[in-house]
Amino acid sequence: MWPSPPPLTPPPPPAIPPPPPAPGTSSPWPPAQPADMDLAGLGPRLGAFLLDWVFIVLAGTVGLTVAGSVGESGGAIQQGTLNPNSPAGLLVALIAILILFAWPFAYLGVGWHTGATPAMRILNLRVVNAATGGNLSWARVVLRSAGYWWSIVTVGVGFLPAAFDGQRRAVADRMAGSLVVAVRAVPMVWFPGPLGWSLWPSRAPRPVPVDPSAPAAVEAPVVRNPWTWTDVLPVAVLFFPLGYGASWLVVKAAEALGFHRSAQPAVSLLENVAAYGATLVLIVLLVRWRRHSRLSNLGLRLPSWRWLAAGIPMGFAALVVEDAAGVISRMIFSSAGSNNQAIGIQGEFGNSVLLAVLAVAVVAPISEEIMFRGFIFRYLQGRLPLWGAVVASAVIFSAAHAGWQEPTLFLPIFADGLVLAYLCAKSGSIWPGVMVHMTINIVGIIAIFR
Repeated sequence: MWPSPPPLTPPPPPAIPPPPPAPGTSSPWPPAQPADMDLAGLGPRLGAFLLDWVFIVLAGTVGLTVAGSVGESGGAIQQGTLNPNSPAGLLVALIAILILFAWPFAYLGVGWHTGATPAMRILNLRVVNAATGGNLSWARVVLRSAGYWWSIVTVGVGFLPAAFDGQRRAVADRMAGSLVVAVRAVPMVWFPGPLGWSLWPSRAPRPVPVDPSAPAAVEAPVVRNPWTWTDVLPVAVLFFPLGYGASWLVVKAAEALGFHRSAQPAVSLLENVAAYGATLVLIVLLVRWRRHSRLSNLGLRLPSWRWLAAGIPMGFAALVVEDAAGVISRMIFSSAGSNNQAIGIQGEFGNSVLLAVLAVAVVAPISEEIMFRGFIFRYLQGRLPLWGAVVASAVIFSAAHAGWQEPTLFLPIFADGLVLAYLCAKSGSIWPGVMVHMTINIVGIIAIFR
């Protein structure tokens, strides 16, 4: 005869009793299994970093292989050489730009915005807003991307603070106000219920370890400035007449003073200062004396250090967007002529690189950011939805530069205008945009005088 089995001993009840059913229901089933949120260790973070780049490189390699096949079938690649002037060659160039430069940050940015990249999900990691524990806004994603860029160009130095910081924050986390946490399931225990035994959490889950010192907000509030279309319209109408008139006066003054032809670079610099200065004086008169508004409302204020640190990385991001838009523009306006602004700059400044830098990479960025972002965009902001104001100001910016004179430049300058207006909106200042603008123009000057 078989021995009788030992009596069953029920497990101890959980530390947290199951909640009562909702009124009108008698469901005994437990909720979804909760999870602990703890600061992620350096090992899993390094693993996610490496695995993400494996995914990025694999996808990029596939994309470049497909692009190469398109180029060969379209006759754009012959004997290993790309013909960038053919339609297929332009398409290959566009794909290459997007894959090599835009794809990595698009992959990471979308992952951070949704909570985790594919590699982070595999390793049960999550990136969160350090102040709230929620997902990152797009503004925080931009700042984290800028910090990630700094960490890469410094050969990993920007990642080292995570090993010493109490919150395990690298430079990218400090800039974005983010934390990387590990997600671990809470142990479950059996508990008797109306319909039998069921699993319930053994204890309350540990929430996200938010950082009280983290910035609650990184975006500047939307401000509706007091100037109106009756102020913007005179500036738009008089922009070219004032600029050409001031430039003409400088030239005539130089001739009257008998300046030698060797002084042409200095005269060109003075022309730039006078042309921009005339429009800026008109803006100051309208904003300060007509509307009695502070000049700080033009964005002439220092933003958070985070946005200043994002200026140079966003400048290189704008160059990528500009190059991609330039290729698309050449596809659309394949028969359009080009005035070639590089030739114009060389004609004005000759071999004087210093004066060219002062005019093109200092005077122009500061002046144009005050005019197009500080005055025009900040008029549109608060009167249109954000992206409506960004697009409208970018159209005006591009039209003032090239839209009517050199069609192939319209899309690249429009793309730059999108980046510059977005930065102005989020930072509440023109200075990050000035840094972006300077970066773009300095790279252009290097290409002209190399």
